[in-house]
Amino acid sequence: MAIYNRVWIPDSEEVWQSAEITKDYKAGDRFLHVQLEDGTELNYPVDPSALPPLRNPDILVGENDLTALSYLHEPAVLHNLKVRFVESRLIYTYSGIILVAINPYKQLPIYGDAIIHAYSGQNMGDMDPHIFAVAEEAYKQMARNSKNQSIIVSGESGAGKTVSARYTMRYFATVSKSSSNAHVEDKVLASNPITEAVGNAKTTRNDNSSRFGKYTEISFDPSYRIIGANMRTYLLEKSRVVFQSENERNYHIFYQLCASAMQPEFRHLKLGSAEEFNYTRMGGSTTIEGVDDRANMIETQKTFALLGLREDFQMDVFKTLAAILHLGNLEITAVGDERSSIDLEDSHLNMFCELLELNSDKMAQWLCHRKIITTSETVIKPMTKPQALNARDALAKKIYSHLFDFIVERINQALQFSGKQHTFIGVLDIYGFETFDVNSFEQFCINYANEKLQQQFNLHVFKLEQEEYMKEDIPWTLIDFYDNQPVIDLIEAKMGILELLDEECLLPQGTDENWLQKLYNNFVNKNALFEKPRMSNTSFIVQHFADKVEYKCEGFLEKNRDTVYEVLMEILKESKFRLCASFFQDNPAPISPFSSTISIKSARPVLKSPNKQLRMTVGSKFRSSLSLLMETLNATTPHYVRCIKPNDEKQPFEFDSKRVAQQLRACGVLETIRISAQSYPSRWTYIEFFSRYSILMTQQELSFNDKKQICKTVLQRLIQDPNQYQFGRTKIFFRAGQVAYLEKLRSDKLRHACIVIQKGVRGWRQRRRFLRVKQAAVTIQQYFRGQRAVRQAITAQALKQTWAAIIIQKYCRGYLVRKLCQLIQVAAVTIQAYTRGFLARKKYRKMLEEHKAVILQKYARAWLARRRFQNIRRFVLNIQLSYRVQRLQKKIEEQSKENHGLLERLTNLASTHMNDLDTIQKLESELEKLAAQKRTYEEKGKKYKEDNNFTVRIAIKPKTSHCDNAFLRNAHHCMKFFEISQCFLTEKMDELTQQLFDDVRKEESQRMILEKNFQSQKQDYEKEIESLKGEIKVLREEKTQLQQQIQQEITIQDDLKIEVGQLTKQAQKIPELQKEIELLQTQKLDVEKQAQSQKREMREKMSEVTKQLLESYDFEDVRSRLSTEDLEHLNEDGELWFAYEGLKKATRVLESHFQSQKENYEKEIEGLNLKVEHLSQDINHLQKLFREENDINDGIRLEVSRLTSENLVIPDLKQQVSELENQKLDLENRLQEQTAKLKGKVKLKLKGKVPVWSPVLHNLPAVNTASCLTGSEAHASALSKDYIGMMEYKREDEERIVQNLILDLKPRGVVVNMIPGLPAHILFMCVRYADYLNDADMLKSFINVTIDGIKQAVKENSEDFEMLSFWLSNTYYFLNCLKQYSGEEEFMKYNTPRQNKNCLKHFDLSEYRQVLSDLAIRIYHQFVLVMENNIQHMIVPGMLEYESLQGISGLKPTGFRKRSSSIDDTDTYTMTSILQQLSYFYSTMCQNGLDSELLKQAVKQLFFLIGAVTLNSLFLRKDMCSCRKGMQIRCNISYLEEWLKDKNLQGSNAKETLEPLSQAAWLLQVKKITDDDAKEICEHCTSLSTVQIVKILNSYTPIDDFEKRVTPSFVRKVQAMLNNREDGPQLMLDTKYHFQVTFPFTPSPHDLEMIQVPSSFKLGFLTRV
Repeated sequence: MAIYNRVWIPDSEEVWQSAEITKDYKAGDRFLHVQLEDGTELNYPVDPSALPPLRNPDILVGENDLTALSYLHEPAVLHNLKVRFVESRLIYTYSGIILVAINPYKQLPIYGDAIIHAYSGQNMGDMDPHIFAVAEEAYKQMARNSKNQSIIVSGESGAGKTVSARYTMRYFATVSKSSSNAHVEDKVLASNPITEAVGNAKTTRNDNSSRFGKYTEISFDPSYRIIGANMRTYLLEKSRVVFQSENERNYHIFYQLCASAMQPEFRHLKLGSAEEFNYTRMGGSTTIEGVDDRANMIETQKTFALLGLREDFQMDVFKTLAAILHLGNLEITAVGDERSSIDLEDSHLNMFCELLELNSDKMAQWLCHRKIITTSETVIKPMTKPQALNARDALAKKIYSHLFDFIVERINQALQFSGKQHTFIGVLDIYGFETFDVNSFEQFCINYANEKLQQQFNLHVFKLEQEEYMKEDIPWTLIDFYDNQPVIDLIEAKMGILELLDEECLLPQGTDENWLQKLYNNFVNKNALFEKPRMSNTSFIVQHFADKVEYKCEGFLEKNRDTVYEVLMEILKESKFRLCASFFQDNPAPISPFSSTISIKSARPVLKSPNKQLRMTVGSKFRSSLSLLMETLNATTPHYVRCIKPNDEKQPFEFDSKRVAQQLRACGVLETIRISAQSYPSRWTYIEFFSRYSILMTQQELSFNDKKQICKTVLQRLIQDPNQYQFGRTKIFFRAGQVAYLEKLRSDKLRHACIVIQKGVRGWRQRRRFLRVKQAAVTIQQYFRGQRAVRQAITAQALKQTWAAIIIQKYCRGYLVRKLCQLIQVAAVTIQAYTRGFLARKKYRKMLEEHKAVILQKYARAWLARRRFQNIRRFVLNIQLSYRVQRLQKKIEEQSKENHGLLERLTNLASTHMNDLDTIQKLESELEKLAAQKRTYEEKGKKYKEDNNFTVRIAIKPKTSHCDNAFLRNAHHCMKFFEISQCFLTEKMDELTQQLFDDVRKEESQRMILEKNFQSQKQDYEKEIESLKGEIKVLREEKTQLQQQIQQEITIQDDLKIEVGQLTKQAQKIPELQKEIELLQTQKLDVEKQAQSQKREMREKMSEVTKQLLESYDFEDVRSRLSTEDLEHLNEDGELWFAYEGLKKATRVLESHFQSQKENYEKEIEGLNLKVEHLSQDINHLQKLFREENDINDGIRLEVSRLTSENLVIPDLKQQVSELENQKLDLENRLQEQTAKLKGKVKLKLKGKVPVWSPVLHNLPAVNTASCLTGSEAHASALSKDYIGMMEYKREDEERIVQNLILDLKPRGVVVNMIPGLPAHILFMCVRYADYLNDADMLKSFINVTIDGIKQAVKENSEDFEMLSFWLSNTYYFLNCLKQYSGEEEFMKYNTPRQNKNCLKHFDLSEYRQVLSDLAIRIYHQFVLVMENNIQHMIVPGMLEYESLQGISGLKPTGFRKRSSSIDDTDTYTMTSILQQLSYFYSTMCQNGLDSELLKQAVKQLFFLIGAVTLNSLFLRKDMCSCRKGMQIRCNISYLEEWLKDKNLQGSNAKETLEPLSQAAWLLQVKKITDDDAKEICEHCTSLSTVQIVKILNSYTPIDDFEKRVTPSFVRKVQAMLNNREDGPQLMLDTKYHFQVTFPFTPSPHDLEMIQVPSSFKLGFLTRV
């Protein structure tokens, strides 16, 4: 052993302890120098022949499969389980074909339906170990091989066997739903609560311990759906009914019954609390923490009902159970030492007999007496109190045992099925190997059963190993494994333990001591597996496969006999309670067995007469039922689940190494490991080996194409001993330790590579630093030395000489350059002369050649221009005609509106004028009245004066004598009064007259104002009349213009006819033009050839000219003849330099000229090509015009006839205007007469004409009937082309429409060149027709038939994505059409005026809109489901398993040995496969015209599925939780985001559905060490729940030694920070979740009038209206 290797050494507390070797071990050393993990130095004594086991590399720790470990031994297995259970919180681990399940004592979120669906269809090694993976493997092998399967769940009490068996049954019920409505799978699951209630109890080790063995067969039909089940039970612990140890309980059903005692239906049982009964209070613990017995009772009753067991049956069961409780409270009193008695007034005795309908006197007597029958007489013997108590307890046990069997029988009857089962899967929930301080008969039977199961397990493992070797062509060598057949023979062979026990039971005086003595005599010192304890004479020891077990012989005979006195059984037979009496009949009805290939019998065989010695003992019955079980298991393919109890305190995730090691030895896991270790435990495929260890391969080895050969070559080089590995057909087999050796080589190579990289990087950094320092030093030295050299060397004399030399050089060089420039200039001028002449001649020739082509082009272009102008002119004239006609119609309408306005204004003026006249007349009458009043007042005044004068004169005459002064005074006063009164009256009169005149003046002024207003209004009316006259003139002019245009149209038509003739002639000339084109092409080729030849000639000439120039001038001779003076002369003016520059310019000019010439040639070639293309286009256009000309002429003729017919209306309009002008005072009557005439004249009914003309005619003024009738023939064809957006059909054509338009229509080929939703528009046009006819029955029938047809089409093509997409789109368009044309304002506001005319008139179809909306939602969900089914199998391979970034992740040495049935035979999918599938979905939806909003919702749903499935698989695959895999996932997410961007679907919110997966990928890559890291994780992972974050952290698995695991303290730290989050405990995302779909209203832009029905629809029987 080398230094720094790590080993395992035994430890008294932890079983094994890790240590590191601190000093090399040499052969012969007695001590091993090691250092423990806590730093303790230790000299460990070793035996050279048995060195301590080596520890696996850290990279292999925490593997899913224990057989993947390089070193296979007990400490490695124990450590791997501890790391997975404590640190990673993973309770499942594979050990070859065994699933090791450790009880977490805590509810985990790993058993939901989402988990079941995640494991469904997966291979066993693809996902993390799970009970569902074993169940899926069994189901898959059954379906693939049509062979029965068994799942054997074993373990000691409290290890979780019952829960594991329950989850396997739940898995089968979920993945194989029955097709019937009987809900068989629910009944199968419902059997568990009942059997747990009557067969489970609380023990010191487990709160829900199964006290019996159970084998449940789940039967399947040929479609592998559950059709029924059958249950067999083994070895019920009957003694628990009458006895419980401390802190234990009786069976759950008793406590449930006591908790429900106060309920009305149970009061007649006279029960109370569990503390009141002996059989339920014996253990001192009547409750279980966290368990509600009352609620469980309700659940038990529900499951009884679910299985079809009626309330009367349930009550019979509860009565029997209550009777057992009352029997336990029965008081037996001792009468002396030999007798006992029971009080007949005992309430519990009476209640027991009442419930079971027994005779209480007989029961009281025979519980205290027994009958002994001999050959001569019958003796009644009294019993002592202990014997009576034993008889009572034996009776209670017997009754409960029969009741248990009866309940199981009824459950099997409820789970029976009609017909024949195809296959079955059996789930065996049986006790594991048990050893206690005191072991009795039950433990002996349990361990005997485990011996049989272990033997079957060893043989199966041995068989699988052999099959694997033979399959891979590996030489098979016999492996030594433990065979426990000797132990089994010791127990069950002839004269074995069980047979001696049965023999002793037959003896009347047989005792436990006699039987034990026989065992001593037969086996002590004769059988190595049987021992006698040294300190005890009442027990024996058996060496089982797991451990030595000491059994106490006390009670063996009594428990094996299981006797009840015959008299008591006779009393129970006579019971009037049918259920109780049936328990003790001689021939009870057997349990109905299943019809399977294996004959299945009841675990409890039929009891024969108890008074015979042939009565079977418990041991013999158990041996026979166990033998039947082994036959069943041997005929099936077994799958093993070994449940482990991690600690005895039931603490969650606490690992007691001692207890676990003990159970691993007992359950056969270590034996499997030992068998695997003896052969080749590590097995890799060639691809996995190449991917992992390619780093160890040389370039030469990697150059081979065959990877298999590369692996062989590398292994032969790395591992020298060929016995350490074997090459199979598909795998490489390694012996123990070889993978660890390869991992060491790989890590050493990587470490060396890291060192080399570090060396290079550090050397580069140091060199770069050194070079910077060196450069700085050199620069400093340079400047310093330069300054010093300048100071020392430079003088004034040296500077002058240098300056003079430079001046001389300057002048000399200038002279030489000027001389050379002049020579070059002369040469350049000569070259230019010759070149320009050549170009001018060539240009002249080209002009001559192109002259004819220009003439041809001129005529051709002129002809084309004329033709285009004529076409445009015809088109413009047509548009002008239609526009002017429309304008005339608008003017006529405006004129009529103005006439109505004038009429209203005239009537208003007339009314106001009449009112003014009335007021004037009233004022005149008032004036006359006032004048008359004035005259009357004047007359009265005159009369009053005269009267006064006359009275005065009369009064004076007679009184002159009598009255003197007094009378005169009185007369004077009277005169004064009269004068005053007269003045007052005159003033009053003046005021009245003045007021009257003022009123008259006001009235006059008002009359003048009214006259002025009347005059102004009169002038306005005259102006309006003049304007109307002007408009009439304009109308007359327009009429003349229209007549002229009609004449022009006629002439144009004639011209068109002439042009058609010309076109026919030109079409005849097309072949000639094609020939000319061919000639032009040949000429083009000739011109190109000539151009190339001319280029070559020019180049040759230029080269010749330059050669001649160079040869003609001898530069050396010229230079020699030049004197120094000449050189100085040249240098003076720089002539040589100018000559040189001139020559350069000349060469540039030549080059530019050549370049332009080349461009001209290329342009000419392009021009010729364009001419050819243009001519071909013109020819095609001419042909097209020739074909379309007839249609155009027909259209023009129809339009002209229509215009002429409409122009006939104009004279009538002018006549009406003239009448308005002449008769403006009587305008209202005239207009009324005109409207009456209009209504009379418009009522024209033209047979066969379109109804759309009726509103047009209704809006026109009065039209001459004769003119309309004469013009009808002229424009009949025009009327036939104006449609109103309806499809006329007959009632009997509905089925044909549905058949042709819906059922027989295929999307492929239809969607091309078709408007979106064309079938929907056609259907709605038919709906409009039914609405137009106001036929409710016809409309209702058509819509119902249409909806039924769509449903049928969707049902028949429920898996066809294109069909579903097509009809989803059309249903959506049909729904939108019903909304758009419903006539409701909220939908009409989006329509055009033309579309609003097409609204439904008579019916409200809102109810049908709701039906269509529901149908669209159904189609959408089916459409999404098909997409999900098509893409779901690609998600995990493409998103998780495929390496988008090649070479970034290396496979970890999992070494999982997949079973032969689990070989992955599916196609390999990549990220490209997913993107291609998405693109196919997208293109299909777009082709079918699916609305963009619906498309976005569908894409969002798909992206959610991709993210959820990938994330769920990541949670269940520990091998995928690595940093490099996070990079791969992030890369794949970027591909999906890029796809969204390419398809312009960023607004679909699909990217947000990938956020949980993106955060999970980030979590795999981020650092997970410090508190800041934990805080960053909590802040960033907002889309992941606490459970999900903790799961990823616990599952994080390093791929290389350079990565570190996440410490449990860091996980706890993150979990503490996340405690404040309020998220659920659900681990998996619900892949079945669907977002709510909304159907937005999008109005159709297509007018119904423009829709045409393609002939491919086969709808010729429909007529466009």
